[in-house]
Amino acid sequence: MTEQQTEQQAINIDARKLFNLGANLLVAGFKNQSPENAKKLFKELKQGASVNSGELSGETSGIKIPIKLELDRSEYKGQFNYPNFELSLNAMLQKFQTEVRKDKELKDLRTLTNEATGGIVFNLPSGVEIQGNLNVMMLCMEPSADCLAVRLMFVDSTQFQEQS
Repeated sequence: MTEQQTEQQAINIDARKLFNLGANLLVAGFKNQSPENAKKLFKELKQGASVNSGELSGETSGIKIPIKLELDRSEYKGQFNYPNFELSLNAMLQKFQTEVRKDKELKDLRTLTNEATGGIVFNLPSGVEIQGNLNVMMLCMEPSADCLAVRLMFVDSTQFQEQS
């Protein structure tokens, strides 16, 4: 077995665990913080920083993988500030909570997978309309050689709007 195959096996994580990891990371970073610290984290993400947010440890291998929180707002429409971000984040966390309430073991968790990178997107789009702009946020997990990126991403909202 090559080193690359060993590494890929070592970071094979169940999507349900990644879902919980992402949700818990967002709650810890934004909800269980003082407003000042949550705004500071938002500011770092808004400026394009990849924020160190802990690490995963392999149960059997002991390999430690850093976790970084990231934000992709390239598809965001309108004024991007903390109150608007917080509305989107709250909508997404509410949708996550509803999903867990419906399916405690997350057996029907819907994901989209990038076969080339091993990344997954949780197919739970949450949209918020602010001042006539619909913005849709999704959560993505993207493995790389040096970390696991937990990425909040705004996606093109036109794909979710009703066709007239």
